[in-house]
Amino acid sequence: MAIIGAGPAGLYLATLVKLLNPDHRIEVWERNAVDDTFGFGVVFSDETLVGIEHADAAFYKRLSQDFAIWDDIDVHFRGQVLTSGGHGFAAISRQRLLAILRTRCEEFGITIHYREQAPDLELLRSSYDLVVGADGVNSLTRQARAEAFHQQLDPRHARYMWLGTPLVFDAFKFFIAETDTGPVQAHAYPYSDSMSTFIVELEEPSWRRSGQVDSSLRTWKPGESDERGMAFCAEVFADVLQGEPLIGNNSRWIRFVTVRTRTWRDGNVLLIGDAAHTAHFSIGSGTKLAMEDALALAACLHENPSLDAALIAYEAERRPVVESVQRAAQASLEWFENISQYTRQEPLQFAFNLLTRSRRVTYSNLKVRDSEFVSEVEDWFNGGRPGVPPMFVPIRLRDLELANRVIVSPMDMYAADDGCIGDFHLVHLGSKALGGAGLVMTEMVCVSREGRITPGCAGMYKPEHEAAFRRLVDFVHGHTPARIGIQLGHSGRKGSTKLMWEGMDEPLESGNWELMAPSPLPYLPVSQIPRE
Repeated sequence: MAIIGAGPAGLYLATLVKLLNPDHRIEVWERNAVDDTFGFGVVFSDETLVGIEHADAAFYKRLSQDFAIWDDIDVHFRGQVLTSGGHGFAAISRQRLLAILRTRCEEFGITIHYREQAPDLELLRSSYDLVVGADGVNSLTRQARAEAFHQQLDPRHARYMWLGTPLVFDAFKFFIAETDTGPVQAHAYPYSDSMSTFIVELEEPSWRRSGQVDSSLRTWKPGESDERGMAFCAEVFADVLQGEPLIGNNSRWIRFVTVRTRTWRDGNVLLIGDAAHTAHFSIGSGTKLAMEDALALAACLHENPSLDAALIAYEAERRPVVESVQRAAQASLEWFENISQYTRQEPLQFAFNLLTRSRRVTYSNLKVRDSEFVSEVEDWFNGGRPGVPPMFVPIRLRDLELANRVIVSPMDMYAADDGCIGDFHLVHLGSKALGGAGLVMTEMVCVSREGRITPGCAGMYKPEHEAAFRRLVDFVHGHTPARIGIQLGHSGRKGSTKLMWEGMDEPLESGNWELMAPSPLPYLPVSQIPRE
């Protein structure tokens, strides 16, 4: 096996494969020097640590001796500190993590070529059974075969700088500073008994107003830090730092790049870790995902009868997990990219919003982690009213007030006659309103006869349609507190098709109508070509 990249993913994979089968020959190439370690602390969840301990207890024992462990998350906002417990994370110096992994590689006799570019990819492919690209977000392995991996690079909008400080925090900290240029946030956590990570992030408009634009125009040497940017961060968070300095290590204003690849494999070349996928640092899953990739790949190689079967099993196992984490990370990064939308909220509301931003930590999940914090939020939210679950609290949307937050989503029923709804819809939607939903949405209502998907689609293009919907609305308003919403739509190129139980998406055999769509492309090969 050839491994390109001696980061956590590459070295951990090498040790695990050797642990499971000492007969494997493994070589690792790393273009940087052994002591060229960029970054500060890396984070692991309790769940990840359980897997690491199970896979290699000796490695876990060494790792755990250097952990900084915390349970609380503190949100510092408008002079208040709002604390939520039950989050269970540990961190370690990235440099120390790599040193432990290097020692483990030495114990297994694994060769690591530092300050040496990996041989040509084609040569490696022909010389080794498996070539693993573990060379990070700027992976040369991925870039060399970008079309094969179908890479998608998404540079995000906010700017951030990764720093360290000798101030050791007692929890994970979110510091929100409101400045003349806009909100600036810091994500900080301890990773040893003498250091903490300190990541500063701000929205693109705020970054431009801060006078830091020049830094993005110059060329930086490897390892060089932006002293001016560091001075800005130190000034903004002077009170937080309590006189301690900020320390740079290849620290400069950069954009986070979300890496996605349609496939992680090209023949006997496989991408793992950041080379294959990235997840925004705000959910602390970068190194976690990389090492979980290595763990899963080693297991699949050991348990399957052939390399092909192992790689198929690996991607089938890991891709759903990775994509789930990436969805959570996307929600989190977008929240921070637009943080100025939320800084007008009350501190407790803001903290709750921040803690649930990724949608993985929900109201119910947070209540399990820290019931006291959630009770405090509920008391604030209910404003002295008797406590009820949030779903059943009224909500106002401009001039529309809903009795609760239960919404019946649009469901196409294909039961209309030339767009006209009838008794079926009255019973169907009326029963949902009688059931207590605050808002009942109609199915998609087409704005013209030609805009229907099927002959059974509801419409709003004849006088009779208005009367039919008036009958429905009057019933709901007369017998329930619910409100009715209408979803307007147009079929585009998918129109003039059979009812779904007669042949889903298939063109009508007779009585077709002309289609109009943004492009003259048929929905299916057998569909008609729409007018543009």
